[in-house]
Amino acid sequence: MNAVGVNPMQRGIFMTFLAAYLLAMALASVAFAQADSPEEKERKPFINKIMFVGNESFSDKELKGQMHTKEPSFFAIFRKPRLKRDYLLRDIGTLEAFYHTRGYFEAKVELLRLEYSEDGRFVDVLIKIEEGEATRVSSVSFRGNLLLDPWELRRDLMLEEGVPFNPSLLDSDIYRLKTKYFNEGRLAVSIRDSVRLSDHSAEIVYTIVPGPVIAIRGINIWGNQLTKMSIIENELTFKEGDAFRLNKLLDAQRNLYETGLFTEVQMIPEHLDTTMKQVDINVRVRERKSAYIEAGFGVGNILGSRVLAEWGDRNLFGLGRALRLKIEYSFGIFEDNELDFGKFEIRTRYYRYEGEFHQRRIWGKKVLLSLNAFYEKDATVDPITFRTIGLSLGTQRRVSRYTDLFASLSHERIKRESPEDPGVKSTTRVLTTMLSYDKRDFILNPRRGIYRSIRLQFAGGPLAGDNDFYTISGSIQRYLNKKGVVLALRGRVGFADAFGDSKDRGVPIENRYFAGGGNSVRGYPEAGLGPVADPVGAPSVFQGGTVIGGRVLLLTNAELRFPLPYLSRLRLTGAIFVDGGNVWSSLRSVRFRHFRLVVDEDDVIQQDYRYSVGFGIRYNTPVGPIRLDYGIPIKREPGMDQTGRIHISLGQIF
Repeated sequence: MNAVGVNPMQRGIFMTFLAAYLLAMALASVAFAQADSPEEKERKPFINKIMFVGNESFSDKELKGQMHTKEPSFFAIFRKPRLKRDYLLRDIGTLEAFYHTRGYFEAKVELLRLEYSEDGRFVDVLIKIEEGEATRVSSVSFRGNLLLDPWELRRDLMLEEGVPFNPSLLDSDIYRLKTKYFNEGRLAVSIRDSVRLSDHSAEIVYTIVPGPVIAIRGINIWGNQLTKMSIIENELTFKEGDAFRLNKLLDAQRNLYETGLFTEVQMIPEHLDTTMKQVDINVRVRERKSAYIEAGFGVGNILGSRVLAEWGDRNLFGLGRALRLKIEYSFGIFEDNELDFGKFEIRTRYYRYEGEFHQRRIWGKKVLLSLNAFYEKDATVDPITFRTIGLSLGTQRRVSRYTDLFASLSHERIKRESPEDPGVKSTTRVLTTMLSYDKRDFILNPRRGIYRSIRLQFAGGPLAGDNDFYTISGSIQRYLNKKGVVLALRGRVGFADAFGDSKDRGVPIENRYFAGGGNSVRGYPEAGLGPVADPVGAPSVFQGGTVIGGRVLLLTNAELRFPLPYLSRLRLTGAIFVDGGNVWSSLRSVRFRHFRLVVDEDDVIQQDYRYSVGFGIRYNTPVGPIRLDYGIPIKREPGMDQTGRIHISLGQIF
């Protein structure tokens, strides 16, 4: 369903959802209340506060995080934690162990007292801590024929000079040291640690015997029944006779996973022979099914309700080549996108037929080659309809672990139809390049990390065609996670301009920028912001104007995503957000005064930067969340008779 205005029926839907949420919390509180008998409740008062005395090295928050006994949270409306003495005594031991593992071997933790309220229903827990002096690492040294620089060995160690001594971290640091030697071909390296404790200091000495360089004797590949042996061998970053290097094995494992052909890849060193200085590498894979058929349906902010079907083969003839055929059909259900069953009307908004071919390597180089052919009808920007038939050739190259370079050349034949124009045809040839840096933990629903991209398009000129223009756009997304609460931030800019024979016509409308709706500025109609054109001179889309897109784009979004109490088991999470954005016809149209936060309704103009606030619910699925947002526009203008809009989509806004 597309973004729609709010009418009484929609308010009823939201009130029903809110009532169901409150009822679920109430039922949960009753269930928890029934867990204890009245006598048990009498002996188990509610916990009001947990306080510490004597802690200097660790904050109250850090210590409370180690405890099973908890203070009431902000959301604890119906269920408050009760005092359980056995759990509390266990927490005292846990806190003391916490101090000991962090180098405070003399630390003592005890329950100082319990302070009850006058009616005995609440209790404050006061815990006394005697930290003592920490035992710290005074030196880290190495003995033996190191081969590596001591500075390189110290790098990334958790037990470094000056930090509290934690014996449990010794094994982790030995593994880090061994990994560095594994990457140098020293598979048989031996590392022993010794620690001398005195006067609250710890001297750590690692004795290292690097051993000989181990060569790869043989490579054995197992588990492939369909995939040709040469396809797997091309992804390996080592060969027989090379020195064994752990990082090379990990790179090869990553390459094989990236092909999409395997569900499991193992790199197993076997038959280590220190006398002959050789080792065998077993590469074990488990293949995915080659051919597949998929079908689905969904809802979207721009495309509306949609159905799709796809057939594909990800491993044609066992050569690692992929072919897919896809059909997508999208439609609107209500006239004017208003949720009104009296205006029931199924209208095609979008459909696309496409075939795509992928090959992962070209002339032995890891460069993804894709060939795509499609036919598309797009009626998402009222009242214009685009019909496009196109062919594109694209490549993608991994520059580094997190950086990708993409380039494509496309040829498109486009027909534009509108009430005033029965149809104008043109040919566009576009060269597109994009550089992206992606360090998100999960693309479909990021919780931490960063994403940056810059995209350039060049059409016409030496490429020929009927349209001469270029576009440049950039985006940055940042995700900060604190105990399951995610702060997501995005900024996006774009600029487009025409040149040559297209200077007078301008940038084609299908290549302009649009803003407003569920993927940009929620609370406003889809593609409803920015310049408009109308024969009667309507000043905005809300007064009958037709949106025509702009050449300058600016978007800013901030969203706080958090778990919902008592509903996390139902995979439901919540969000609150602040959006901002607009598009302009030119850079000269952008003025500082357009960014004012508060403007009288009669003074709002097309060029004003629009703001909105709102909240949403997400139902999390393996392929990303189903998103329901309610956006409230801050800058309203004449003709906007709705207080807010509902947006439904699959996947996070960014």
